[in-house]
Amino acid sequence: MIKKFKKMTDYINPNSDYIDKRIEALQKSSRWNTTFVNTSHSDFISDLSHNIFTNIVHSTFSASYVKKFPCSDCGDKLAVKDRCHGIGESRLVLMKRALERVWPDTTKEIKLKTILIAFLEEHKSTKFTFKCKPCHRKEPKC
Repeated sequence: MIKKFKKMTDYINPNSDYIDKRIEALQKSSRWNTTFVNTSHSDFISDLSHNIFTNIVHSTFSASYVKKFPCSDCGDKLAVKDRCHGIGESRLVLMKRALERVWPDTTKEIKLKTILIAFLEEHKSTKFTFKCKPCHRKEPKC
């Protein structure tokens, strides 16, 4: 059963059903049971955003999944594509929203799996897309 979190917006990403399936698999997984306590959100984001959270996005939205979609800018269907967050909704912003939602009191212990699920849930209300590498490089940085 997928644990539902409060939605941040009314927007529903077209990939939401796929995200729900990936969350369900994550919930059943025996991985990601490391616990955190007394760690500030900013330290957590700084220490984990460029490895675990990048990797979870890449494994959730695998190359075989991403190649099903054309580039959202130029429409190229064959190019290798990157996973792109909407402007103002970078991985760091999604991490912060997830942490604030499921771990507001950092003096209480929380499993990494709970945070990862909340992070993936945040993707359901964002306008992320898939772009070819040249179009992704043209995108302004958040």
